[in-house]
Amino acid sequence: MKGETRLKILELIENSAQAAEELFFIFTVPYGTSRKGAEYLLNQRRKKIELFKDSDYRKRHLRFNDLLYRLRKEELVEKNGGKKLLIKLTAKGRQVLERLRQRKQYNPSKSNYEAQKDGSLKIIIFDIPEAERTKRAWLREVLKNLEFKMLQKSVWAGKVKLPEKFIRDLETLRLLPFVEIFAIDKRGTLKRIE
Repeated sequence: MKGETRLKILELIENSAQAAEELFFIFTVPYGTSRKGAEYLLNQRRKKIELFKDSDYRKRHLRFNDLLYRLRKEELVEKNGGKKLLIKLTAKGRQVLERLRQRKQYNPSKSNYEAQKDGSLKIIIFDIPEAERTKRAWLREVLKNLEFKMLQKSVWAGKVKLPEKFIRDLETLRLLPFVEIFAIDKRGTLKRIE
């Protein structure tokens, strides 16, 4: 996920302004590797081969330099000065980092609500402001995972009992004022929803 890569880079810059070479290598190690593990791998790699003779390394190095260039162009990071290339987050970079953290915090794949069938039809209507579009995307993804069917982008229906945790999460996200939930015993023209 594109945002996850940016999140990792921005957090790394925030926590420790590493030399660009180490930052690049840490960017290329497998996802989930610890900082100490990445440093160990970097030292092992230096012992085995000359870094710049490795064509895969050069490709990854170019990709990293391109990412670093884009982060600077977007004014998310800046040079910290000195002999080594050290970079740090700008104020705008901290804001983007916080937004990415919030988005990750409410990732629908981590909202494992258990879908339990229910006899009554539920209709969920929401009108979430554009400024909260990540929360709106989260809600749509959760409704999809709960086996609701989309009637319109902001109107969903399904025969699923809504978990209490889901309602609490709506409250935590401050989405309750924008969401209406109806339980219907007689479906009328909504017979196609099973």
